[in-house]
Amino acid sequence: MTPIMRRIVKPICIAFWGLSPVAGWAGIDLPLPDGTQHIYEQRTDNATLRFPIGTWTAETGVPHEKRSGTSTIATAQLRATAITAQQVAAPIRQALIDAGFRIVLDCVSQECGGFEYRVNTPIEAPPNMYINLRNFVSVTGIQGQDRIINVLISRIGERVYIQERRIDPLADTPKSKIKKSTAAMAGSAQNIAANFAEAGAAALDGLVFTSGSTKLGDGPFAVLSDLANYMRDNPDTKIVLVGHSDAVGGLDGNIEISKQRAEAVRQRMISKYGIKKSRISAQGIAFLAPRASNQTDEGRERNRRVEAVIQN
Repeated sequence: MTPIMRRIVKPICIAFWGLSPVAGWAGIDLPLPDGTQHIYEQRTDNATLRFPIGTWTAETGVPHEKRSGTSTIATAQLRATAITAQQVAAPIRQALIDAGFRIVLDCVSQECGGFEYRVNTPIEAPPNMYINLRNFVSVTGIQGQDRIINVLISRIGERVYIQERRIDPLADTPKSKIKKSTAAMAGSAQNIAANFAEAGAAALDGLVFTSGSTKLGDGPFAVLSDLANYMRDNPDTKIVLVGHSDAVGGLDGNIEISKQRAEAVRQRMISKYGIKKSRISAQGIAFLAPRASNQTDEGRERNRRVEAVIQN
C-alpha cells in the first residue's frame, strides 16, 4: 500500500452552503459541502434529457422520464475528506423537498441496481465523473411539469464525486456557481490514485487505437502521463496492463487483440515515460470482464479498453 493510500484523514465538520435563490426563479442552488471543487458544466437551451425515476429490475430495466427545456449537466469533487456519499446527499434531498420537489427516486448502490443501474443511466465519462458501484446514492426530484433534477453522488477512496443533471424552464434557468469548462479536470492523477486505493485498478480512458488495428495513436494521452506520475511517486509499485475487448468475434482472437493493445500501452510507458520494463506487464482477457452491455454500440465501445491493475 502506498503512502497516499495509507494517509489518515481526520473527520471534518460538515458545513454546507445555504440556499441562494435567484430572483424570479422557483428553484434552488444545491447545498454542497465546503471545499467542493467544481469540475465541469455544460448548459444547453432547448435540450431533451432522460432521468432515472426508479430502480433497476429485470422486468423493467431502469425506468426513465424525458424532459425538455434548458439542460444543465455539472460535476464536482470533494477531496481528502471523511464525509460519506449519504451525508452529502442528505441536505441536497432536504433542499429539494423544501423547494417543492417530489422525490421519485432515492436509492443506494445495490438497491438502485448496482452495475445494471450504472450502465442504463446517463453518467458523465471520466475524469469528470467516477462511480463506485458499491458506494453511490442517486436522487431524482420533480417539480411540476417543467423541472426535474437527478443528483448522483459516489465515493471512491478519499474522493466524493457529484453529478447534477437538470432540466429547467428556459426563462427560469438559475445562474450557476459552477465554473463553466468543457475540459477535463486538471491533476487527474489524483483520480488514478483514488481508483487504485479503492479497487486496485484504474481504467485508462481516452486512449485511441488505429481503426482495426492494435497500434496506439500518437497522443498525447493525459491518462498515461498521469499513470507515469503515479508510478514515479510510488517507485515500488508494479502494474499489469490488461486489455479488454467487446464481444464481437471469437474468444481466442479477442484475447490476442486485447493483449496486443495492452502491450502497445506498455511500450509507450517504457519508451515515452521511462518506466522500467520490470514494473509493467501486459495481458489480454478479451470480453470476459465487461463494464457495459455488449448489446449496444455505446456499450461495446466502453468495453474496448485497457486497465492498469496493481500487482501485489
